[in-house]
Amino acid sequence: MAITLSLPPELTIYTVPDLRSAWLQFLEQLDTQAPGEAPEDDRIALDASRIDDLDGAGVQLLLSLARSLRERQRRLVLVQPSEIAGRACRCLGVDRILLDEPVGEAPV
Repeated sequence: MAITLSLPPELTIYTVPDLRSAWLQFLEQLDTQAPGEAPEDDRIALDASRIDDLDGAGVQLLLSLARSLRERQRRLVLVQPSEIAGRACRCLGVDRILLDEPVGEAPV
């Protein structure tokens, strides 16, 4: 089973420092897990449904977390992205990196 965490409504340059500190602590906890304690599912799911304000600093933090998790044989996925989060990922070309299912164009 994947670990699921929730993202705050605002993921901007103003909130990134506090969130970064919390995620560094989370990564430290992952590093101290014994091999038998690691879940079979390597995903760390971030519920992005509440995001209503996202800027470049927020996306950069998500990409940094994704890289840090990849170094730990884990992968980050944003689940249930809000419209704003999905659009930002698609516009910046990071949807294939961050989203469980890349955001496609709306059906015609």
